[in-house]
Amino acid sequence: MKAHDSLVDFAEYLQLPLQVGESIVMMQECNASCAIYIGKVSGKQSALTFRGTIAAPVAKEILRCTRLGRNRIEIAGQVFRFLRRATYFEDRGAVVFDPV
Repeated sequence: MKAHDSLVDFAEYLQLPLQVGESIVMMQECNASCAIYIGKVSGKQSALTFRGTIAAPVAKEILRCTRLGRNRIEIAGQVFRFLRRATYFEDRGAVVFDPV
């Protein structure tokens, strides 16, 4: 699967956490953006590290270009492998990208 331009931002989030065995959590849209957290997805949102936000259209493009389950995606010449799953954190839904 080839990446679209909007996924280049996502690649920055994918690089480090997936290499060290942590997950990326993209929260459900709120105020036209999605919060991004990194860490071990063990239960409480407070255990995750906030890394910033991405615009809702970029988040939608990420979801469009990936699928639930195992993914292999090329972004800016680099191949990423991860498992995408859905979860629920405290007050809203979220998408988790786990290393494989």
